[in-house]
Amino acid sequence: MNEKLPPFLRRKDDAILFNGDGEFFFYVPEKYFDLNIAKFEGEVISVLGIMPYAMSDNKGKMSGLKMFNWPTRFSTRPFKIEKLKNVRIIKESMPSDYRVLHYKKGDAIITNILLEQNVANTEDIIRLFILSGYIINTIPYDEIQNYIINNFKYNNISCSITLQLFGILVSEICRSTKDESKPFRLSGSTSMHDYKTISITSIPRLISAYSAISSNNFTQALAYASINKKHMDIPLERVLTGEDV
Repeated sequence: MNEKLPPFLRRKDDAILFNGDGEFFFYVPEKYFDLNIAKFEGEVISVLGIMPYAMSDNKGKMSGLKMFNWPTRFSTRPFKIEKLKNVRIIKESMPSDYRVLHYKKGDAIITNILLEQNVANTEDIIRLFILSGYIINTIPYDEIQNYIINNFKYNNISCSITLQLFGILVSEICRSTKDESKPFRLSGSTSMHDYKTISITSIPRLISAYSAISSNNFTQALAYASINKKHMDIPLERVLTGEDV
């Protein structure tokens, strides 16, 4: 972390401390703990740095919500943790559970910025974004790829495939909130937060019965694709059902 720090943060030795007069808050999705993207390690929490944050002043007035974009694993030490149940963190979000990490002046938001470069940190973001299909829509749709790129940079990962492929994957994982069968890019929505996400293994069921064969849940995917009136019809499907081609 060589970038110039904002005034509400300060560096002390190798730690980054909160420097405001009120409180700092991380909103960590409960899903992160379910997927081991966030976990307790003694008195600290190890977490992938992809989460919303906000601050309050010394009178309790809250700032707007912003995204923390340091997508590698680090340790943090809040002085208090609060659980929120079934809340919409922004108007476009589905109701979800969060753990709110509280920090007062002098608390370590990052306990040590000298982090090990580790391919496991890249595996974390691929598992979170691509395999689990969990991308919090506080991240604008047109900035999702930046989190993947930054993760590669922080962990010194040289990918043997083009970044365009990740763009294709993201464009399929992010769906219209009004019609899951439609990718967000074709939804016509003007809000970059108005998307929902699905796992990559769920995509075949939205396309065709033939593509459903590649799903890891063949029965469910094929059944869904067969009754989905919007799926693409291809000759092989008619062969499988005994129809004339």
